[in-house]
Amino acid sequence: MFALPQSSFRTPLFDLFFIVLIPLLGMTAALIASVSEITYEMVLSLNLFFLGYHHVISTYTRLGVSQLNSNETRFLTLVLPFLVLAFVAACALFDEIWLIPTIYLHWQWWHYTRQSEGISKAIRFKTKSCEGGDERFNRLVFYAILVAAFAVMSARDPSTFLFIPIETLPIPMSLAIGLVVVAVVLQLAWLWNQFQALKQGTLSLQHFGYLLSHHIIYWLAYAVVTNINIGWLVINVWHNSQYIAFVWHFNTQRFKDGFSRKNPVLSWLSQAGKLRTLCYFSVCLIATYYFYSGIDWSIRTMSDYTALPLVVIAYQTINFHHYIVDTMIWKLRKPAVRDNI
Repeated sequence: MFALPQSSFRTPLFDLFFIVLIPLLGMTAALIASVSEITYEMVLSLNLFFLGYHHVISTYTRLGVSQLNSNETRFLTLVLPFLVLAFVAACALFDEIWLIPTIYLHWQWWHYTRQSEGISKAIRFKTKSCEGGDERFNRLVFYAILVAAFAVMSARDPSTFLFIPIETLPIPMSLAIGLVVVAVVLQLAWLWNQFQALKQGTLSLQHFGYLLSHHIIYWLAYAVVTNINIGWLVINVWHNSQYIAFVWHFNTQRFKDGFSRKNPVLSWLSQAGKLRTLCYFSVCLIATYYFYSGIDWSIRTMSDYTALPLVVIAYQTINFHHYIVDTMIWKLRKPAVRDNI
């Protein structure tokens, strides 16, 4: 019989949504997308606007209330975007159509991983949970699964990703299968340890459920689903939805004491209540629309003056900047983050 800790990450309903329903959303989206080209384009479009672009905008709501000093804030918002733009533009000048999408595929995989690990730590901290077994072994299992799954995808050697040519790591399928076998054995040992921890009451159900959903998503997205575009939808919908929900949770915790004159709009939107929550997400979607509409207008305006792939340059600059910023503003060891989880 399990002796489970009683604390929740937020509320039982939110925990259910965050840990169970969001992974199911990713799987369902991919299943619908696999029916036909029409359903794929529909799901892709909905994911990009309502989740993909929106989750990038969520980063800036977090950046707006970060406790970074002014020099760091200025660097992240005024200097870093131009450095990333210069990097992406330099890649485009190589005139190799596969280069930027290849960087995107691999960097995104790492971004997914680091975000997921960070969220698992946040849930562990908030629910006062502790995994069973050795901590180093648990981290080894966490990474072994995602490396093995990604190796299978690479071994399939897909020629395109989102219909653009890419290059993947030259991994033989035999090596990838070997990595899968090792990862599965490690995962089974990990599961045994976690069941013991659940019985002892040291591992929270939320923490265990999140880690298990992480494992399932990676196996499905990169190893089980053979179509790279469909597999990508599994993990991308999961990642985007998870990030949007987590940032909303953080913002509501950040302003739980009420209105803040330093952040009047965000603090008002982040107050409790269904109406405020609706307003919060509506404002984020409106900001998403106008931000990306401005990007598209700029691309159309400049496209007559250059042969460079401006769409790729602009959108990947935004993505890569988001990846870098995320590594700097979500460190759980910082009191400003830890106290608002």
